[in-house]
Amino acid sequence: MRTHRDVAGARASREGGEEGEEPRRDARRDEAPTQSGWKTPRRRAMFGPNFRGYILPIALERQRFTLPRAPADDVEIFAVGDIHGRSDLLEALLDAAAREPRRAARRTVVLLGDLVDRGADSLGAIELGLEAGRRAAADEAIALMGNHEAMMRMALDASTPASEALAALETWMVNGGDQTLAEFLRFSVFPADLEDLLADARRSAPAYVVDWLEALRSHWRSGGLLFVHAGVNPDVDLEAFLAAPWNAPLDELGGDRHWAWVRRPFLSAAPGPQGYGGYFVVHGHTPNDLRPDPSPLDQIRRFRLNLDTGSVMTGVAAMGIFRGTEVEVVKARGPSERAAGR
Repeated sequence: MRTHRDVAGARASREGGEEGEEPRRDARRDEAPTQSGWKTPRRRAMFGPNFRGYILPIALERQRFTLPRAPADDVEIFAVGDIHGRSDLLEALLDAAAREPRRAARRTVVLLGDLVDRGADSLGAIELGLEAGRRAAADEAIALMGNHEAMMRMALDASTPASEALAALETWMVNGGDQTLAEFLRFSVFPADLEDLLADARRSAPAYVVDWLEALRSHWRSGGLLFVHAGVNPDVDLEAFLAAPWNAPLDELGGDRHWAWVRRPFLSAAPGPQGYGGYFVVHGHTPNDLRPDPSPLDQIRRFRLNLDTGSVMTGVAAMGIFRGTEVEVVKARGPSERAAGR
């Protein structure tokens, strides 16, 4: 029987950085694939204002680009990429959104998924996600499911068959979920095995976290823009692709055929002037396209824009402000995991 300590050791020994889900050993792992604890959510500081005893303000950087598609005429959209527990960066981006003058009848915030794991304050990021509409002075907030939320929900959802839940727990933990678990698990005796750990996790998960996971969407559209966590597969019918269940068995479906996991067929595609079923895709999931010098202009020529900037390792998170055919990419730059000595 594989124990929690075995899983933690596997994660500690892996090499690689923010790209990072654990290298594929089976179809569950990356390229594939209750319960109230606290009555009041608690925000934990991460690197924050007291990082190593110094005040380190988060800097904002901005770039503007022209897109081949636009959202609906009456809406401005603030889309936030992968956060991975960096609540400090999410807070900075939402506050920047609130300071923006309104230029459309409606304002919508879209969270592209992967608020959780790897960073030190996933619960704080979820709390901010729940407050995102109010924090950004928006009319609505749309929260999308990333692959990390999919793993988390599959493990914590009591309706998941036991064998699948244990596999999801193991996969989630070696891909940064152990950091999130540590935020709400409290042991009197350390669990002896994964079954006990899963039971403790389900008992301890805060109710607001469970409710948030259950409310996440697969995608959202406005005008000619499609927002989805990982992207789409150019070789699969768009509507069929987006209709895949959040908990589809990835060992049968394949990661490249799921909206929370797809990478290579999408990142290398050049779909032409019709885009993807007529849409321009706004996504995250793959930090900086796995390149040292990602090019937003090249992405836009390929009818997509990647807002995952590798938040934990780089200390940078991104938000796109979509108004008409213009997008302004706002980056919040704070201390990185390397700077923190983690």
